[in-house]
Amino acid sequence: MMKPVLIRIPEEEYELYKELAREKGISVAEFLRKSARKVAKVKVKKSKKYSIFDLGTKIVFKGGPKDGAVNHDKYYYEFEERKMKKYFDKYFKKKKSSKK
Repeated sequence: MMKPVLIRIPEEEYELYKELAREKGISVAEFLRKSARKVAKVKVKKSKKYSIFDLGTKIVFKGGPKDGAVNHDKYYYEFEERKMKKYFDKYFKKKKSSKK
């Protein structure tokens, strides 16, 4: 979740940042975020492997169903069910092999 932050900078500085951002093809806000991370030496956190926001791209870009907008709940829960089944199969396989 993004938090808005209001800062005051001289107009000349803003124009410089705006020009640098334009050259890089990004917004001033993204330019300032990247610059702050670089100075602070902070890495961007990656989202979870199976984020709900990634689900749409997985369905759309992998030749998924055409009715995804209507039946998105159905497809989401089927996706989650497959993910959990894979996890439990892996987990119980480890437990069974450790008991032998």
